[in-house]
Amino acid sequence: MADSPKGDLYKAVKHPRMRPWLAVAAELPATLTAHHLWGTSPLAGVGLTLAAGALTAATWWGGEGTKPARRLHATLSTAAGTSYLVIGTVTDPLDPALLSTLVIGGAVAAGSWNVRQALRVNPDPKDNQQGSVETGVLVKAIGNAKAQLRGAPKVEPNKVTAPLQLAPGQMSADELGNRAKHIASELGISPTSIRIQADPERADRADLIVVPQDMLKQPSDWPGPSHLGESITEPIVIGVYEDGAEAVLWFPAGPGRNATHFLTAGMNGSGKSAGQSVAITEALTRRDTVVWAIDPSKGMQTFAPFLPYLDWVEMTTAGGEAMIDALSQVITARADHMGRHGHKNWTPEVYAELGMPYMIVWIEEAAKFFRNGTEMEGLVMEARSAGISVIISLQRPSATSMPTDVREQLGGVLCFGVKGSTTADMALPDDVRDAGARPEAWENRRPGYAYLVAPGVDEDRYPNPLRTYRIDDDQISAALAIAPRPTIDSVTAAAAGDAYEQRTRYDADTALTSTDTAPTIVMSKEDTMADDDQVVTRQAERSIYETAATAGIDTDGLIDADPDKEIPPATQVWTFAEPAATQPRDLSPEQAVAELMAILDEFRAADRDLIGPKDFQPYWGKGNRLDRSRAWTSERLGDLADAGIHLKETDEIGVYRLLDPEPAGV
Repeated sequence: MADSPKGDLYKAVKHPRMRPWLAVAAELPATLTAHHLWGTSPLAGVGLTLAAGALTAATWWGGEGTKPARRLHATLSTAAGTSYLVIGTVTDPLDPALLSTLVIGGAVAAGSWNVRQALRVNPDPKDNQQGSVETGVLVKAIGNAKAQLRGAPKVEPNKVTAPLQLAPGQMSADELGNRAKHIASELGISPTSIRIQADPERADRADLIVVPQDMLKQPSDWPGPSHLGESITEPIVIGVYEDGAEAVLWFPAGPGRNATHFLTAGMNGSGKSAGQSVAITEALTRRDTVVWAIDPSKGMQTFAPFLPYLDWVEMTTAGGEAMIDALSQVITARADHMGRHGHKNWTPEVYAELGMPYMIVWIEEAAKFFRNGTEMEGLVMEARSAGISVIISLQRPSATSMPTDVREQLGGVLCFGVKGSTTADMALPDDVRDAGARPEAWENRRPGYAYLVAPGVDEDRYPNPLRTYRIDDDQISAALAIAPRPTIDSVTAAAAGDAYEQRTRYDADTALTSTDTAPTIVMSKEDTMADDDQVVTRQAERSIYETAATAGIDTDGLIDADPDKEIPPATQVWTFAEPAATQPRDLSPEQAVAELMAILDEFRAADRDLIGPKDFQPYWGKGNRLDRSRAWTSERLGDLADAGIHLKETDEIGVYRLLDPEPAGV
């Protein structure tokens, strides 16, 4: 029937909950008719009385096998209805007292059946031969007799929690979570609306949580700093959950939680950088926190409003490498300084006593550094005890994008929309995925949607989606302009060395609020190559010291050597043949690529199978065969691996399999 007031009325009359009310309404015309026909006949009165008793007894008999309360309710309702019919037939049905009894009593009776229908779990348990009370719905999605309700569902605004008893030995909470898509399909809702909450004490119990309406469609504007001028140990508020509760996280240790590093994952356009900006803004409004930041890809787009308030910011690969290298010394110095004063972990007392603020290191597009072979394993393993949290942000946390040793040290995850279930499995713990977390359902169509897994967060919240606040550059600048500006302590500054001392600084009086007015950092080819050479030199020195320490060689003499000390005179003089004079090379981009391809051919001729940037060390550098930096070589090798003709990626970062390209036309 087409939608119309008449059609809507027809549907309402047909609804099961209208049946008790229709039965009560039918009492009056039925009683009037009976009174008109048999009101003066004693024999008819006796017959109606016997019929009413028989119908009441039949109701009791027919209720066998149902719950006692249901059987009694049906019998009493039948007795009341037939009794009114008999009394109204032999008396006056239009008597005010009798009519009042019909209206009041009938409304109570009909309403009681509506309440029973609303609270009904299953009216027909006798159909279950094993005595279990099945769900009544979701039989297709869950499987017949594999789950049953162990109590009445809890109904809240936009949320239904159904306590389930799982069939022993036939189904677990994890398996139930794997069927979330099928459950959502049967209920006609989104897969992200289904969550499974396992009982930590009983493997055969779980709660099925259904949130049918997406309450996060409309983003919430950032309300401003949650704890302006307070300590970083206070919660960082980043957004709201679907039930309106605040989504919070912590960086340092506190009661019942450890300090943590964070993985921020999400595909391009998922709102990853914008969501992370909320957390950084909150952190920068605290009195005892400084932030170091790196973004070699979208530097000014991400950092523009933060620039005057970041203690150290780098927007080039070489600068990021310098900061990461400096952090290894910073961690040791900070941990040693805190240890000498009796502090095993960073607390607000460390800042009050030593002036050493908590540090957050924010690394955007971290995959670039991992691809170039930058080592961060030691950084994430040791930084927490030194009062440093690291945020590693990338699009896909696969084994080819970041080492698994680094991934294992990231205790917190902020996962935005991702491309595919495989990426979601990489980003989120298995139990959170089993509980119904589905970031692949969003991809980049719902910016700001995320799942938060971190120490201090209620584990029941892990599979609950949240949406980060909507924040703009003007809000960030306005909040940070009135926030405290703690400075780094002398121990940290000294350990960071020349790279920190020579960092680019930005004036708070000319804070940037848009990328249009932001200054552009332009580096010449010579400056870029010089920075790359410095990075290679630092990495080489670090490798030498680490190798020497592993071999048991004392490195104190190397590290503490005085470069200005006079060299003692030589006791022997050796002579060597003079090398042939060579002209410095200045290759064009095309010539450099051709030289790289020639070196690959030489590796093929030598039957090499696996190669990496380190194999090109004899060839890179100014005036050498490639006349290019290590970073340039790494980037070209990555491009060749993406093309899949000359090289192919392996499971090991920075190692490629050498291919034999087929000649054209073959």
